Amino acid sequence: MGDGKGENIYYAIPPNYDVIKNMINTQINPDKQLFKWGPIDGLPIYVDFFNIALTKYQKKFHPWPDVLDYFNKEKMTLIIGYQELYTSGVINFRKYILHDKNFKKYYQQWNIILKNILNFWVRMDKEELSRLDNQAIIRIFKQWSELYFNFWTIGLLPELSSWGGEQILKWELESKVNDADFIMLFERLSAPEKLSFYQKADLELLKLKEYQGKKLFDAKLSVYQQKYFHILNSYHHTQILNEQYFVEELLKYSQQKAEQKIQELELLPLKIKQEKRELIKKYKLSPEIQRIAERLSFCIWWQDLRKFYIFRANYYIDLFLKEFSFRWGVNFNDLHYYNYKEILLLIDNKKSVSRNELNKRCQYFLFLHSKKRNSLEYFSGVEVKNFIQPHTEIIVDKNITQIKGLVVSRGKTVKARVKILTSAKEADNIKKGEILVAAMTSPDYIIAIKRASAIITDEGGMTCHAAIVSRELGIPCIVGTKIATKVLKDGDLVEVDAEKGIVNIIKK
Repeated sequence: MGDGKGENIYYAIPPNYDVIKNMINTQINPDKQLFKWGPIDGLPIYVDFFNIALTKYQKKFHPWPDVLDYFNKEKMTLIIGYQELYTSGVINFRKYILHDKNFKKYYQQWNIILKNILNFWVRMDKEELSRLDNQAIIRIFKQWSELYFNFWTIGLLPELSSWGGEQILKWELESKVNDADFIMLFERLSAPEKLSFYQKADLELLKLKEYQGKKLFDAKLSVYQQKYFHILNSYHHTQILNEQYFVEELLKYSQQKAEQKIQELELLPLKIKQEKRELIKKYKLSPEIQRIAERLSFCIWWQDLRKFYIFRANYYIDLFLKEFSFRWGVNFNDLHYYNYKEILLLIDNKKSVSRNELNKRCQYFLFLHSKKRNSLEYFSGVEVKNFIQPHTEIIVDKNITQIKGLVVSRGKTVKARVKILTSAKEADNIKKGEILVAAMTSPDYIIAIKRASAIITDEGGMTCHAAIVSRELGIPCIVGTKIATKVLKDGDLVEVDAEKGIVNIIKK
């Protein structure tokens, strides 16, 4: 099943469930506690670079555990064994993040790679791909892909390490403070000391407010739009936000409100640092705990910054796919169900994936990263559904009146109606003040999150997306309930206790 090019990447079409069960030799045990990232909106081609990078990561760092990446009708769910994730994370955090020389080395390397990618994008923005001949565009795509694989290979380090840093900080704090103080301390100490890319985008946009109606406004808005046109992209689609979109965002703020928000964002990093200093002094935290917390908060920030460039990269992936679609006669939407190697087979050898196979993938498609084999394997068809079901199925008592989870952002008790979102595309359905309930959140949920009075998710931990953003916005948040989306319905009246991690169902 190998492609003959020396890469451990395979593709298989299993004929039945027994065969696929034997072929998918994985250490992920559905009977043990599993981390499930999703389901969120997603299409295979955008995340195939991430999956291939897992095999490259293993040659450079301590490997990721086995990973199942499951696609079902434009939804994706990434599944990993919790214990394996924490174990690998701890090793990576200690070896590459807490180790000063390695930490400096790999962050510098990532920044060099990032600079090369940004320079490449500048050249691409000036180049009309449609004017290039086939050989030229193939060459550019391969050059870009190599840069992007390098970006992901080191870029996976803060993500896996955050899981380890979370565990190590938890162990250190739990032995020194009580449960109530632990939640507060973890939340504060792990907070990034730099603005997230969404906060930075908001700050720069609000600073344009003073120029509205003046000569310089159009020029400054154009620069801003070129920098941030992609921030609502996702792992499912890309879109270009035009200047009018940002003008309408600005109109939501009065000059006074804009100035107030600018001051708040500019002072936030200093406020976070000062708060950390006070807590360290109050609880007499050791220099080692301080160092662990500092590096963990940096990894969380680094991982968030990475998303800014991932979503821009998806824009360039689509630019290439549009050209490939036109030149090689394959539907643009279909190309999103190809993997990277199949894209190469198309543009190098004019080999396309069959209609029958694409139809299978639209329903059920599975990527498996095997740590033991350091391989990436692909499976499709209804047999995938049968295999994956034990990993995703949760049976719950729908008559329960209380749900418990992990508090990741403390706040006053909130009583409000529930709004279930199964996709970021449903963001407009949530009303101001409603409680957002989702399997998990991702960056494209930001519009919905800003309207919510509280957040409840099925999955997640102290450093997940919902945790980070809810703390930034001061929204109470409980994650890791496992069953919230299966028990709650739109319109249910609930009470969220973001001190104890309890959701009480008041009225169905």
